[in-house]
Amino acid sequence: MKLKKFIIIAGNYGSGKTEISLNLALAAAREGKRTMLLDMDIVNPYFRSSVKEEELEAEGIRVVKPCFANTTVDVPSLPAEIYSPFDLPLDRAIFDAGGDPVGASALGQLHEKFAAHESETEFLYIINAMRPMQGNSDEIIGMLREIEEASKVRVTGLVNNTNLAAQTAVETVIEGQRILEEVSAKTGIPQKGVAVREDLAVQAAGLLPGKEIFPVRIFLRPDWLDETE
Repeated sequence: MKLKKFIIIAGNYGSGKTEISLNLALAAAREGKRTMLLDMDIVNPYFRSSVKEEELEAEGIRVVKPCFANTTVDVPSLPAEIYSPFDLPLDRAIFDAGGDPVGASALGQLHEKFAAHESETEFLYIINAMRPMQGNSDEIIGMLREIEEASKVRVTGLVNNTNLAAQTAVETVIEGQRILEEVSAKTGIPQKGVAVREDLAVQAAGLLPGKEIFPVRIFLRPDWLDETE
């Protein structure tokens, strides 16, 4: 995906926003871009981008995370370093926002910075139409608007990341695409791309001509979640 300098990634819980944040950061770093990943999720203690801090930093990616992230402290807070991307010589800064309005409210601290850099900023909303409260366009739009209000930043692009983890078939992605297009038609927000698990990317590209496909490597999902008896 062709992206701007400052990228906000948000979506409801289970949307896959953090996996996409990780993949975008690594892709940028491997292209030689000076990259920073900011873990802005102060709500979810589990599937968060900063748990991969060591791997990211090995690729030259600078990681900013909530104070006390990945510890037993219950109420993390955001460090002053969240303002640093606007002053540092970076090529790409990715803000992995919280998965609900409470989590996204942390972005509100930066809304003036984003407004001052509007031409260099985009806000991507990740859609997984197979998750609860995301199964139809009206539910998705309702949460999208709540997150916009909490963050004080408007969504500028939609990404179809519809999946059922290890049970995902390309038909799953196609159904999500149908729902995303309804969201786009109702809101006027354009689609930015289709995020697809690496092994399905070629098949999805053949069935979604004209759509930009972004292959995604899975980092955060533990194997035991996909085990069956």
